[in-house]
Parts: sequence; C-alpha cells; structure tokens
Amino acid sequence: MHPLNAIEFLEEFNVTKGKVKLGKNVVVIGAGNTAMDVARSAKANDGVDNVMIVYRRTKRYMPADEEELVMALEDGVQIRELLAPVKLTDGKLSCRVMALGERDASNRPSVVDTGKMDEVLADVVIAAVGEAIDSEFYKANGIEVDDRGHAKVNRKTLETNVEGVYVTGDGLNGPSTIVQAIHTSTVVAQAILDDKVAKEIEKIGRLDEIYAKRGVLLTSGEAVHENERCLSCSTVCENCVEVCPNRANISVVVPGRKTAQIVHVDYMCNECGNCETFCPYSSGPYRDKYTLFANEADMADSKNKGFVVMDPEKNEFKVRLFGKEPVVVRDGEPGTIPASIIDLMKAVAQDYNHMLIE
Repeated sequence: MHPLNAIEFLEEFNVTKGKVKLGKNVVVIGAGNTAMDVARSAKANDGVDNVMIVYRRTKRYMPADEEELVMALEDGVQIRELLAPVKLTDGKLSCRVMALGERDASNRPSVVDTGKMDEVLADVVIAAVGEAIDSEFYKANGIEVDDRGHAKVNRKTLETNVEGVYVTGDGLNGPSTIVQAIHTSTVVAQAILDDKVAKEIEKIGRLDEIYAKRGVLLTSGEAVHENERCLSCSTVCENCVEVCPNRANISVVVPGRKTAQIVHVDYMCNECGNCETFCPYSSGPYRDKYTLFANEADMADSKNKGFVVMDPEKNEFKVRLFGKEPVVVRDGEPGTIPASIIDLMKAVAQDYNHMLIE
C-alpha cells in the first residue's frame, strides 16, 4: 500500500471537514512543519485514535518550528524517534532502528542502521517529506543536469544552458527555506533586468510609450516579451495614484526630470489605506510620500514630510524635511533644501495650482 500524499490529505480533510477514511492508527512520515500540520489534522479526524510521527533522527534535530512541534505534542501526537520506515503490511509499519552517527553536510548527525527492526501500528501512512527535484522534467526540456539531477546553471545569474530559462527556489537545490527561495528569485530578477535591458530602455527613451501601457493588458499570445504586457514597476510605478479613491496621490511632471514625481495631497486623503495595500515596495504612500498641506495648521497636525505653498508667485514655501522643524524656503535663496525638492514644489505651485486652497 502506497502512503497518502500530505497535501492531498490536507485538501481532503478540509473538503470533508475532518471525515477522511483513515482508520484508528495513523503514522506520519516526516518532521517538518507540514508533517506537524498533517499529524494534528489526522488527530482531529473522525475515527482516529492514535497518530504517530516516525522520524529517523531525534526530536532535537527535527526541522519543524519549535511551536509547531509543541502544538502537535499538546494535541496528543506521539513521536517515535530513530525509526526509518520500510514497508506497511497488515496494519503494521516495519521500520529499521537507527542510531546517530557523525555530522553530515547539513551539520546534523548522520543516521546509522543498527540492523534491528521494529514495528508500529498503522492503518494508513501519510508521507510529509520534502519532494525531490524532477530531473526528467529538466532533461525533457533540454536543460542540462549534474550528477545529482540538479539543473546546471550559471551561478551568477542562475540561467540554464537554455537561453532565457532560469531556475530558483527548491527547483535549484532541492527543498529549502522560503528565505533561500526569495534570495535566488531576487538573483534571477536582477539578472533579467540587466544592463542590456536598462540600455535598451534608455536608448529608445520611450516614457510616453511606457505611460501609454497603463491599464492596457495584452494576452500572452499577443505579447512577444513580458515587458510588452504592462507597465513595469521597476521603470515607472504609480500604483498609489491609480488606486486612491479620492485622488489624493498625484503624479507631478517636474521640468528637467525624466520621470514624474508622486505628491500626496493631505486634505484629500481619508487614510483608507488603499495605497499601502497595493504598493509593491511595502510603503504607505499616504504617510511616506512628500505631502502638500493646505495650510500651516494641517502641517502641524501631521508628521509627514511636506510643504505648504505660502506664496505661489514668489515660490515661497514652508517645508518640513529630514525630521526637522518647518522652515520657510524661497526660490533662489541659499538653504539646506535639495534643489530637486524645490523644483518639485515650484512645479506644484505653478503647474498644479488647482490643487491649492486659497
């Protein structure tokens, strides 16, 4: 009898609301967080009396988070250490008895077969162990693999021998952590957005084309390259402008600047949080963006960095920046406010004066 797959069991457990046909004795093979979830779910399933996790090392070396292990034990899940499953026959799981040996490449003690056997009661076995890399899938698609069945990649970019095909996460080195998957995916993303792409964007200077993509989605069949399908946040991002129901975030074209700048309009914002929810950079634009205040009282009532237009004709502003107390800034006078900020405020005062309140 083949063991049940952990994910398939959890799906069925959810659909049937804990009425999966398992029998009285359930054995879970594995020691990660998924194994703990499976064991606790099996313990809560109708008709199950005993749930046991079988692990070839000891509890100390289980990869599961401590709190996951503690909750499983509190739910009544049993742990049998130093057992390696062999076969399930007539309601019993035969296991080899193991012992801890020298530390291996994972810095955990290796396991050594003692030559002894043991049995545990098992009406059903659920496998919750890490999946292996499917090297045949790589081979079928022309991707070269090494002697371990892992895809051969350029270690700097993680690109395979097939141009434009990269490998990340568990598909690269086998089961690992989400942090490692994020790291390798970041490497790939950076490799894709390399100097060649940057130079191409700079060469054609197509800001008008980039902005024209806003709201235009092509199907994969219509687009030759992914960058044809939508506005890329790595080039221009105005999500906070698009999603604000009150139009409290505005895109300001600053003379002399290649890209528009985002200004938050304080008096139009009700702090609904939309812009924070949809921001791809984990920012809260209604708090973080340079803010236009209607008057000095509104500025005093906020902690945002920003400005009040005191005199639009003279380009006179009251500015709060770098966490300091507000200061009055006049165009052309020496000061500590960066020229780029002054240019932005001048653009608002001169070209977006409809946003100002008398």
